[in-house]
Amino acid sequence: MDKFIIDRLLDASANVDIARHLRAEWFFDLLHKLRGLSTANREMQLAVRRLTARIQGWEVLEDALSNTRADFNAAASVMKDIGSGENSFGIWLESMVTHQDILSKLAENPVLPNPQCPPSLLGLSSAVSHDDFIAFVRAYIGVSTVLAVYAWSDSLPNVRCRERALGIIRLWQGVEGYREVIVSKLCNKSL
Repeated sequence: MDKFIIDRLLDASANVDIARHLRAEWFFDLLHKLRGLSTANREMQLAVRRLTARIQGWEVLEDALSNTRADFNAAASVMKDIGSGENSFGIWLESMVTHQDILSKLAENPVLPNPQCPPSLLGLSSAVSHDDFIAFVRAYIGVSTVLAVYAWSDSLPNVRCRERALGIIRLWQGVEGYREVIVSKLCNKSL
């Protein structure tokens, strides 16, 4: 296995289903052997460590969605790692908005009646409640999906498409709950 394959697996493991399948003992044994090879250079060892951390990180992130005593800072670190790569981030975002298990875990948590700015967990604050973490995840997903739609429309050589995407964003601004996500983004500029 070479670094190219490890990098593709790193992107693929941003999907919750793939990460679950790779969370097998035989696969972790294989990664451990790869890191120990005398031919494995520093770059390859780093890539293997990162892949291992991402696969294990999904377990932490899933736990944090429903466990009120989870390690929220570690879960935010997983989101930060995945969000640092364009391919990984797109794959992760698709998982977060379409995967039934993830949606169910997010839906278990009520929307707070008086929304406040969620904490910016990307800076790894120390004391974070479950409600704060869920608000952060929802804001992160909400802002990311809007920016993804606009970035896609902006990539096309069609001004009308971009104008329509902006029209949709303006329409969303009138939807209950959307404005809170925008306020959250403004309050936490590191999002």
